[in-house]
Amino acid sequence: MNSYKVNLDYESYLFDPSYKENSTQSNAFIKEFEYVFFLINNENCILKNIQKYNKEYLDKLKALECTIPILNSAEENYQYWWGLQANKILEQELNSKLTSARLALDNNWGMFNGSIVQSATEANEWIKKYPIIDWIIKSPFGVSGSGHSLYKGQEFTGPQLLEPIHQRVFDIGTTFEISDGKLTNVFMVENLNSKNGSFKGGIAGSEKSIFKSYIFKKYNFDLTELEEITKKIFNKYKEMGASSNIQIDSFVYLENNKLKLYPLVEINYRKTMGLVLQNLTRIMKCHLIEWKITHTNEYELKSEWIKLSPEGNRFKSYVRII
Repeated sequence: MNSYKVNLDYESYLFDPSYKENSTQSNAFIKEFEYVFFLINNENCILKNIQKYNKEYLDKLKALECTIPILNSAEENYQYWWGLQANKILEQELNSKLTSARLALDNNWGMFNGSIVQSATEANEWIKKYPIIDWIIKSPFGVSGSGHSLYKGQEFTGPQLLEPIHQRVFDIGTTFEISDGKLTNVFMVENLNSKNGSFKGGIAGSEKSIFKSYIFKKYNFDLTELEEITKKIFNKYKEMGASSNIQIDSFVYLENNKLKLYPLVEINYRKTMGLVLQNLTRIMKCHLIEWKITHTNEYELKSEWIKLSPEGNRFKSYVRII
């Protein structure tokens, strides 16, 4: 029987030189979202759990037909579940925003009017070329909106991504699921992000055609072109050595009153919340679902929402059929 640990601190392992597994900081983050394992996992297995779960909560998930593993917080012979942690150098390259930015620039898939810059002087010289007011500077190693800020001429060290701010309308995550080296599934979800890019939930369809119809009805935008481009991006990453799940983040923005496609924002070479969204359509046995992550209790008493997070979590999550 396989054993797993939900290593949600994966990016820290990759990019933080002071990272220590099982540190207080790492375990606090894992505790908040470790339960997503129950929402994705279909395997009878052992989970080295960091969070404690009461019987009432686990019974609630069982009633939703989630597969609950054997919980063993002392398990030592485990595999990492969220990110591989098998080849650190390769995984750093595939998860780095420098890699995706270079690919976007080379193929006109993103970084429109943007650049990879090494200093504030270089950034300021680049900005002079364009009559654009607002720019954003992004760390190549930030996670879920962290490391992003408005660029106002501040100094920085190391390469940064400099881009004009686009009027984003909606965000799409395209996942290519790989198992034993073979592509097993491709799906899209709408990511509901905050202004700084933090993940706040999303919307998913049981089939890609259903999801595409939902997006067309909601935004009058056809995702066919994005489908074709993400296939090309996926193949590029396979050529670089990707052998596990890839999520390609994209968005659609408004320019001169027209919706335009920004195909490649970044790549997540690991499991993602998109997998949670997609699996919730299976758990809920429906065509379309919405999943919300929030600090508040605003959905607690609304009958159409089902709470999925354990009691006591700082971040609460709820799902509903739409």
